[in-house]
Amino acid sequence: MNDLADYKRAHHKKKYVQDYPEGILEVIETDYPSDYFLMLEDRSRITTLFSNEEWIDILTKSRNSYRCHLQQMNLRRRYSAQGS
Repeated sequence: MNDLADYKRAHHKKKYVQDYPEGILEVIETDYPSDYFLMLEDRSRITTLFSNEEWIDILTKSRNSYRCHLQQMNLRRRYSAQGS
């Protein structure tokens, strides 16, 4: 249980919210550039390039960017509705 608490503390930092969400391929391109190029050159199958832990990390980063993007859009709608 301490490991989960330590993980949340270490990875729960405010980040700059991008104007667009990151897709899975964009996360792979930024975090694993060598594997990304192997994948583009069709040298290796995408499922075998990454371990289970790496897949969880990739999917979590992509999901979090979508969540932040949706929250930002909802805030914009709320403020624009209040201003009208």
